[in-house]
Amino acid sequence: MIPQTSAEVISHADAVRIREVLGDVLQSAPFRTTRQCQSLLKYIVEHTLAGENDLLRERVIGTEVFGRSHDYEPGDDPVVRVRAAEVRKRLAQYYQDRADSLVRIDIPSGSYRAVFQWKAAQLTTPASPKPGLQKSRWRWALVAVLVIAASAMVVRGLRTTPSSAPSAMDQFWAPALTSPKPILVYNATSTVFQSPDLTDSPHGLVPVRGQYTCIGDAYASVVLTSLFARRGKLYQMRYGADLSFGDLRYQPSILIGAFNNAWTLQTTNELRFVFDKHPTIRDRTDNRLYILPNLAPDGRTPEDYAIVSRVFDSNTGELLIAAAGITQYGTHAAGEFLTSPQLLATLAVNAPSDWPKKNLQVLLHTKIVDDMPGPPSIVTTYFW
Repeated sequence: MIPQTSAEVISHADAVRIREVLGDVLQSAPFRTTRQCQSLLKYIVEHTLAGENDLLRERVIGTEVFGRSHDYEPGDDPVVRVRAAEVRKRLAQYYQDRADSLVRIDIPSGSYRAVFQWKAAQLTTPASPKPGLQKSRWRWALVAVLVIAASAMVVRGLRTTPSSAPSAMDQFWAPALTSPKPILVYNATSTVFQSPDLTDSPHGLVPVRGQYTCIGDAYASVVLTSLFARRGKLYQMRYGADLSFGDLRYQPSILIGAFNNAWTLQTTNELRFVFDKHPTIRDRTDNRLYILPNLAPDGRTPEDYAIVSRVFDSNTGELLIAAAGITQYGTHAAGEFLTSPQLLATLAVNAPSDWPKKNLQVLLHTKIVDDMPGPPSIVTTYFW
């Protein structure tokens, strides 16, 4: 194995490979059931890759990963040391059956910086020319001349062809897709009441929490993660109680759903468009309300509203995107809006020229036919 530490420059290609291995580690049996160990390992690896050694101190990790206050005393609260020891143990368990792993991730005892040990011949290094090739350098020189001449002809022909501008889809998602960190996609769960004996009896219903999600929320999650997979972007799915404020501070995050998602309500409650008392969206500038007058007790409605928010300077300190409707139909429509090049193009039509770099909110409206939301339309937008 060839060791490579944070003191060395890690190429982009090697960083991509490390993150691929990290994703496999986090989903493996030793890690998949322990959110705190997952969060700590992700934090250490990402900040090691970024060379941010000042963020790999015990007190900082306690604050950023485990939500401790800034004045907490590591000597009195050993949470970082305890969890780091557990991460080392779980990494050892992971690699017991993976001797052929491309790269081994280790956290040396007494340190919170990761060390990456590569299998021989796997580290990306410049190749040394073979002696036999040096004898035929003149041939390569001739090829180079021909390639340069051909390239010049191509460039000359392209000068009259205008370069294609990035699409609205590319511009909207660029901050998340270009981040070195994986995108976190969070789906809340909904409480369902059911009979203890699983009959239709309305008596003695028992609340079942943390096990069910809405169809519209699930749809939004699927289309978003499919988009990221097509773009080759790493992402992480979280559900129910498996989320902390430290997670949101660590990486770009997408919050799906509103009235069943306390994180959406909490992180967007100071923006212009907010979710007010169910089932209402309120414009905080003039207190205008967007309501669903025909919402049935079973949740069905002929129309719905949704809010898409993208905030760079959110109170999490990281890029935050929220996609949520008043009901699950609106959340479905918000997911469709965020993954449709045609629908996102309508956002850019009347947007300021520098909108890709601005915070924004989009208020959407959709009509529902046969329990299926139609293509959402933009009611209004706000950029700042």
